Amino acid sequence: MKSMMQLSIATILILALAQVAHADLVLGVNWADNVVDYSSQIQNYAGAFMNSSTEFWVTGPPDADVDGNGYAWDACDQDYVAGWRGGAPTEYLVVHFNDAIPDVPGDDLTVCFYAGSAASANVFASADGTDYVQIGVLEGGAVDAGYFQNLSFDFNGLSSVHYVKMERVGDGSKTGMFFDAFGGVVVPEPGTLTLLFIGAAGLLAIRRRRGLFEDRPRG
Repeated sequence: MKSMMQLSIATILILALAQVAHADLVLGVNWADNVVDYSSQIQNYAGAFMNSSTEFWVTGPPDADVDGNGYAWDACDQDYVAGWRGGAPTEYLVVHFNDAIPDVPGDDLTVCFYAGSAASANVFASADGTDYVQIGVLEGGAVDAGYFQNLSFDFNGLSSVHYVKMERVGDGSKTGMFFDAFGGVVVPEPGTLTLLFIGAAGLLAIRRRRGLFEDRPRG
């Protein structure tokens, strides 16, 4: 009986951990799914303007730094970024997440980008695409131009975010900014949490019961 119970609980744990390991939105990253709005001058670094067929530049996982050395302009790298160059101070870009990003303890959103030393952008989040709340400012001066950096932001009480908006601040020399990816946190699905809890509680019960039998004197 005890062996069967151990087997059942072990099976539950394996299934739960398999869910955690293989589900796209469990303990992974919730990448932006599509672009819903942008100003007329949003472009890649080469100057090609964004259109409906090139919105993939900023959706999904980072894909511009092919060789993974953190530098965007190597010969093998793709120009799969979108943003703004000098001028046009009213540029903006809005991405959408099919699955809402929750507000968890710590940071909730990470932006992968590169920028000039004087570049900056206000970062906004929204649940419905209408009412936006500013969650921070993206600064470009921390890393040399052309090198990717990841900056993270806390929603600070704003839950179920589906929309993230980047809005340019200022213009002029060294204010260009280009985005590669937007990633939100995810949390384990309730069903997975329940399975993990049941499995952990069952294993604890077995350990306690085994301790009782081992401590009992043998006749």
